[in-house]
Amino acid sequence: MKISENELIGKSVMSGKGFLIGVIKESMLDDTSGETTSVLVEPSKEVVSRKYKFNEQGNIIFPFNSLVAVKDVIIVEESDL
Repeated sequence: MKISENELIGKSVMSGKGFLIGVIKESMLDDTSGETTSVLVEPSKEVVSRKYKFNEQGNIIFPFNSLVAVKDVIIVEESDL
């Protein structure tokens, strides 16, 4: 899936079951290839924190390959985490 950082930032992220996870704040790029490797998501208040990996700033880290649909809302396949 080829998508620019501008297309990701600010998009809502939902689980495959339809629960709001949060909003994409940043994408992380591979230093060599420049390809997106993961996204950082500011979690919604309803997020169960034990289900996800967080960075030091409190954002959820999702591998880019866990994104299964990118349109108005991004869907994350949680079984890939």
